[in-house]
Amino acid sequence: LTENVIDEINTIEDDKILNYLVHRYRYEIYPKLKILDILERRQGAQVALIVYSANAFTVTPLTSDTDTIMALINSIDTSIMPSRGSYPALAIDKGLQLLNQASVSNGEIILVTDGGITSDSFSSAQKLRDEGYRLSALGIGSMSGAPIPKETGGFITDNTGQITISRLEVDDLKDLVKIG
Repeated sequence: LTENVIDEINTIEDDKILNYLVHRYRYEIYPKLKILDILERRQGAQVALIVYSANAFTVTPLTSDTDTIMALINSIDTSIMPSRGSYPALAIDKGLQLLNQASVSNGEIILVTDGGITSDSFSSAQKLRDEGYRLSALGIGSMSGAPIPKETGGFITDNTGQITISRLEVDDLKDLVKIG
């Protein structure tokens, strides 16, 4: 880890080092550590891993092999996604599909998100609850909002070229979890 941080520091302008490292910890390292902690606590339980952006993809189907999932966590990065966006409803729907396919009678989806809760997310959470499952969430990021740096420098932009500001909408996330 130390070598990686030193290599990264050498590629960033000096005045941006602290902001970059804080952002990297907040959005990349901390969420992965939290997920690994959750997986450690669920040893032997059926767990699946889904990633999402504008689409949702199953990385691993439901399995009790949490060691495999733990090994995959470090390779997950926003750069592997074929599209940009944040549509948690798609992840909730994909999770519900996996739970139903496996005929799981008691299940929970843990949504990891940096915000962006849409009305579709509330509908998906309600459907999840109606089918007897639970929704929990791990919110990551800043409630005041912050631009998302690119690994190559600069910041992620939207389709119009404007810098994307990621804002954790805590109240919406709490409401979503209450429904699900």
